[in-house]
Amino acid sequence: MRQSQSFNRCVPGSVPPQKNAASRSSDRGILLAATELFVERSRHDAEETKIFLELARNLLPSTVPEDRRRIANLLAAHPEMPDDFLELLASDEDELTAYPALRCSPRLSVDLLLRVARSGPDSLRKAIANRPSLRESVISALCQHAGANVISILLDRDDVTLTQAQQTKLSCRSDIVATLGLVLAGQDALNPDGLMAQYLHLPAPLKAKAIAAAEMTSLLRQAQTPGGTAEHRPDSAHLRLQSALVEEAVAQNRTHFADLLAQGLGLPQSSCDLLLQADQSDGLTIALKALGMSASQTTTILIRLFGDSIPLNSLRNLLRLHGTLSFGSANVLVGQWMLQGQADQTTGAHKPAPQHAPQFQERRRREDMPGFPSEDRSARQGASHGQGRRVSGE
Repeated sequence: MRQSQSFNRCVPGSVPPQKNAASRSSDRGILLAATELFVERSRHDAEETKIFLELARNLLPSTVPEDRRRIANLLAAHPEMPDDFLELLASDEDELTAYPALRCSPRLSVDLLLRVARSGPDSLRKAIANRPSLRESVISALCQHAGANVISILLDRDDVTLTQAQQTKLSCRSDIVATLGLVLAGQDALNPDGLMAQYLHLPAPLKAKAIAAAEMTSLLRQAQTPGGTAEHRPDSAHLRLQSALVEEAVAQNRTHFADLLAQGLGLPQSSCDLLLQADQSDGLTIALKALGMSASQTTTILIRLFGDSIPLNSLRNLLRLHGTLSFGSANVLVGQWMLQGQADQTTGAHKPAPQHAPQFQERRRREDMPGFPSEDRSARQGASHGQGRRVSGE
């Protein structure tokens, strides 16, 4: 009986299955040794370079990470390395292998640099930020996606001047402003809108500048709209909302207070939750001013919400802020916070806590809140014999 022939010969560059382990063991160190010999000379003829590159392309995927890192360090800046092999090194899944090529190789494609700048990690973004020269598109991608350590490298470079668009990207990032706000301001890289929008994340020395920018913006708006300088007079719904906020503060119901604040100011829920933290008491004071809350109402709310966590002197400073801040500038600041919150939600920069309740449940939750202006709520409360709290004057 004729036996079927077994082909043991492999295609070039492949390894027979039964010899995989042995080949990996015998190949270990070959590429590193060849690389060390190759870099000893700065010039090679075409045939020598071709042979080395064929060996490198075949063996690099199976080379252990420790050797690949050494190989990348040796070859990243070598003048005879072709672009495709440099990109192979720069795209390596091992960050320490990719770093030297991203840092030193001058001919990497812009597409590769943009991909790494957008997807990270920051260790590789740092390599890109330290490259001898950078395209504007790559700098913009870093401004939008990189962490504070990477942005610091860009700000420290004498040969990099951020464009207005790049400054705007940084001004819109709360994490960067909170960490590098003073540096950005020192380089005039924070525009007035960015200062106001990021007020809740600014270092203390910059908050006064943000308030000054808001006062100036308010004055300009008043000058452009004659007769619009009068302080806003709250209507009945607004008065009910103010009373409800005081009630919830007295009752220590922070959840309902934050919900009402979001309703009254149009801010994202995450921003209102942030305002109820003790270190954001000045932000809450500005928000209360924008709602037209009186000094006595503001005092009650601040004492009830923060009385146990802030000293008396700080409370006095908050009330002084409430008294000196104009109604117009408070609304300018809150308006910037609202725009920033909408931008964050659109880009996913600050994702709100997941809402698992169906939409009709969320609507009912809001309608149950004191001060929610809905005829359906009033009718439902009457049908349920007054269950749920009513705001005085409803």
